Amino acid sequence: MKKTLLLIGIFLVTLTTYSQNNQIEFGIKAGLNYASFIDNNDDDISADYKAKIGFHLGGFVIFGISKKISIRPELLYSQQGSDFSINGSELTFFNPNDPVFIASVDGKIKESLLLIPIMTVYHFNEKISLALGPQFGYSLNREIEFENNSFGIELIRNDDDEKFEFGIGLGLGYSFSNDFGISLRYNYGIIERQNLNTSVVQLAINYKL
Repeated sequence: MKKTLLLIGIFLVTLTTYSQNNQIEFGIKAGLNYASFIDNNDDDISADYKAKIGFHLGGFVIFGISKKISIRPELLYSQQGSDFSINGSELTFFNPNDPVFIASVDGKIKESLLLIPIMTVYHFNEKISLALGPQFGYSLNREIEFENNSFGIELIRNDDDEKFEFGIGLGLGYSFSNDFGISLRYNYGIIERQNLNTSVVQLAINYKL
């Protein structure tokens, strides 16, 4: 507990010192996700994934490093997922002539995550900017729904040791005014979770407080 309080104290002192000597701004953002998964599973069970629309919302802090460059950490809650389909004819352990054979299995994955992108932003001018940086994530909840799964395939395990995610984000921003703007960003999960890499396009509205 003492160590936690000490770290919080050091962070607050550092933040106060920085804000006295540099430009620091706070803001909120919200927008839509267009998310899916990239399947890297090499065994007999593989699926085709189709993107689903979700949403994200949260806040950000902007640390001005220079006139052209700033650092922008964000804290976001994000709902994302994908529809999937498994082609039964590709499963070697099923006989298409079997009367209980099912041609395909369809379903959807819904996932809620806590995301922490840390973006380095380059400002071409007052309107247009480019952002690049790592993103850390933690899966708060994952639900897998099967529409027809009588032979009981477990497509993705909900292992506790595969809740953490690390990825990279690349985006463009456009400012309508000093306080209001929009951003388009692509995030790719570098670390596989359950043999899958996340792939998310985000469109967001940003507002500086």
